[in-house]
Amino acid sequence: MRGISHSVKESKAEKVGNFIVKQIKENKTRVLTTAAFTVGVLLFAIFVFMRWQALDYSASDKLSAAYMLISSGDRTQAVQYLNDTISRFPNTPAAYQARLTLGDILTETAQYDEALPLFQITYKKGKPAALKPLGLFRMIYLYASKKDYDNAILYSNEFVKNFSGNFLIKNVYMNLAQFYTIKNLPEDAKRVYTEILTNFPATNEAAKADEILKGL
Repeated sequence: MRGISHSVKESKAEKVGNFIVKQIKENKTRVLTTAAFTVGVLLFAIFVFMRWQALDYSASDKLSAAYMLISSGDRTQAVQYLNDTISRFPNTPAAYQARLTLGDILTETAQYDEALPLFQITYKKGKPAALKPLGLFRMIYLYASKKDYDNAILYSNEFVKNFSGNFLIKNVYMNLAQFYTIKNLPEDAKRVYTEILTNFPATNEAAKADEILKGL
């Protein structure tokens, strides 16, 4: 990614170089016979590392262009750039961010079947790991948009179990209680509102939960 500095690249190269120097010192009698092979391995390693950096740069550039197109209102072209980022650089962090953004666009236009796999793969395999709860949160929102409250409840509970420290957790709790209410499961809703009071005291969510509990 662009955030990787030149000094980091140098430090990695230095580590490889120091390792080779150490091997040369420990195996002086074999230097001449292994030098060519060692140099070849080093050059190949450097090539692979630099190639990966180039891929990340290209993926980030594609994603940045897509965001600019979205902000300017050209969603059609933006979708093309997002799809291109995903197809050309599928395992890069930029590609997982592109999946989330493309999924959001598809969800807004009720293309749920197309959006869901994008969120699912980000939840399961997204990198950096911070993207995984974002994928799951969007899955919950998608199911709620479809009025599929059984799955919204299922994945809300999964979020609570796996990402209790995430910044979205209070929203997930509040939504989960509402899903239970919609499904006419008042006892489950009361349980979740009580957990909000316990886990997030002196917050806006706790105040809302307390008010709702008094009316149940």
